[in-house]
Amino acid sequence: METIPEGWLQFLFVAVPVLSLVGTLMGLRTARRLEKRRLREALKNDGETRERSDSKLG
Repeated sequence: METIPEGWLQFLFVAVPVLSLVGTLMGLRTARRLEKRRLREALKNDGETRERSDSKLG
């Protein structure tokens, strides 16, 4: 079995953590955007409580 060339190992040791970090930042950005949208809707509805859409399933 051949070993992986050193250049590929260096690339993987850099690329995998960087892609993981980018994915985490994108997820946090999306979560923040969704929370802002929920807060805006809550303020728009004057604080009325909204039922979950799946509450009628059970």
